[in-house]
Amino acid sequence: QKSVRAGSHNPSAMSEEVKSSDDFLKEHLEMPNATVGRIIKSAIPNGTMVAKDVKSLFARAAGIFIIYLSSHANDICQDRNKATISAQDVLAAVREVEMEDFLPSLEKYLEDFRATSGTKKRSKVKQAAPSSSSKKQKTSA
Repeated sequence: QKSVRAGSHNPSAMSEEVKSSDDFLKEHLEMPNATVGRIIKSAIPNGTMVAKDVKSLFARAAGIFIIYLSSHANDICQDRNKATISAQDVLAAVREVEMEDFLPSLEKYLEDFRATSGTKKRSKVKQAAPSSSSKKQKTSA
């Protein structure tokens, strides 16, 4: 397994990185507690109680996991001499962190997303392009 690149091996510099990363995470990456609550409820049996602080803890953990997986995907991207992280880099990162059990679900989601995204793009292009009958009407007038 690759180690996550920290950028500096100086302990005080790493401490500053963690603080700034923690502040950034708190401000930008934590999911809303309502969303986290819905995800938790969908994953546990009915009637199971969840302590109040658990939603915040899961929100923080999700943000940290995003940073962790992004770092691995970025390493893979850099190893391939690419500047843009692709979906394939993220899937490779999921393999790298030994979470292969999630790959079928992620690949299916990506396939569905691309199909839906492609349908939306084609629909927008059709709406933007004038129809041939309206062109004929304008030229014959």
